[in-house]
Amino acid sequence: MSHNGDMDEYIIGAGAMLTSGERASITPAAFHAQVDPHLASAAQAVAVDFEGTAGSALGRLLLVAQGWNSKQFQTGVTAPLLSRGACTLADVFAILARATGCSEVHLFAHWLPDDETCATLGRNGVTLVVHSLEAIQSAALIADRRHVRWPAARTAA
Repeated sequence: MSHNGDMDEYIIGAGAMLTSGERASITPAAFHAQVDPHLASAAQAVAVDFEGTAGSALGRLLLVAQGWNSKQFQTGVTAPLLSRGACTLADVFAILARATGCSEVHLFAHWLPDDETCATLGRNGVTLVVHSLEAIQSAALIADRRHVRWPAARTAA
């Protein structure tokens, strides 16, 4: 089914790739993903884990504010993250939600967040809406001057 390139089925925004652990870093990023049009309009604050299989072993997490530019993201999200130093996953999601003025953060991953993270977010008025990574039909990510493209999800025959 063709939508003739309708932009209402895309999440497009600025963000950052967060890397955890001893070599923790925040790398500015731009993201462009094709999703269901209803999801694209709802997902304003977005987190994507392309690699992980468990939240407890999270290595890299992409954060995106739909419709934002890199300067807005730097001021609204990256600076508050850096000022906190160490952050829990709930802290990261809460900062993204607060900056974007959203009460929901949409997480695309192959894992579910733990109960403590969800409870902490709930106490801060934030709901985590979890989607399978396959809800992203195709995506392009530019981070650290590297461009990575994920093709449309393939289903096993």
